Amino acid sequence: MAMGSLGRIKVILEREVPPISSPDPSLEQYTTPAELALVVAQDAMQRGILRGSTVADLASGTCRLGIASLLLGAEKLVAIDVDFRLSRACLEAARRLGLDGRVSFIASRLSGGVGPLRKRAYDIVVTNPPFGVRRRGADWEVLAHALESHTPHVYAILKSGNLKYHSYRAELYGYSTILISTAKFPIQASMPHHRSRVRRVDVDVILFKTAIREGGGYARR
Repeated sequence: MAMGSLGRIKVILEREVPPISSPDPSLEQYTTPAELALVVAQDAMQRGILRGSTVADLASGTCRLGIASLLLGAEKLVAIDVDFRLSRACLEAARRLGLDGRVSFIASRLSGGVGPLRKRAYDIVVTNPPFGVRRRGADWEVLAHALESHTPHVYAILKSGNLKYHSYRAELYGYSTILISTAKFPIQASMPHHRSRVRRVDVDVILFKTAIREGGGYARR
């Protein structure tokens, strides 16, 4: 896909998929930047795993990650977020983009590796989980559920500085870790504790890929 096409899709995502309104501080709800959503979708496209795939977007917010995947070739999207009020923004954006019927939204808490994903039911999981700053380990509550599902490819946007830790934990679930990109994640002032108009946080875009042992089967946790 030409860079011009990606540029147009970025504009479409920013225009049609709204940011999270009235974010909940306890959930660390930050809108995924369109450019990072496209980094994930483009990597999956270049690896030949996106076209025709079924994608799950965990801690989906208004579904920018998932909708970017659909726009670049995925077939179906299941969005999962604890905040049911975000379902309207997600589903209405899908309708405006002609994607209605290909998107479903599940309101569910993801905690301690427990959630609604069925094992091996999806081709790709994408997620921009909480950074785990306000509540330590919140990022891995989402990731644990994704990796427990044995989905072949799990993309995550995570706060930088913990790559070795993420790699260690992912290996226990039978996954290898690939650093796709590093970036600045802009956080707009939207909560009472924010002091700067925009704060930029270093993040890693990571692909967790199932690592099959010789002779088949997944490594045990």
